[in-house]
Amino acid sequence: MDKKEFLKAIAEILMADEGGLKEETELNSFPDFDSIAFLQIAMLLEKELNIEANPSEIRSLKTVKDLLELGKFA
Repeated sequence: MDKKEFLKAIAEILMADEGGLKEETELNSFPDFDSIAFLQIAMLLEKELNIEANPSEIRSLKTVKDLLELGKFA
């Protein structure tokens, strides 16, 4: 999975436009950044990138850039 595919998957989870995902975008600005999304993102990271992250770690992230860093894309 490359960075573009990762952002597309994140956009789908957050029910957002992929073009609206800028590195500086606050994750809390998405209404769907909730407990279900935390779990889906954790599963995405583990399944596609072999990165273990728990939902509480994802909840503490502030921006899209933080997600990219967790996925080792930044």
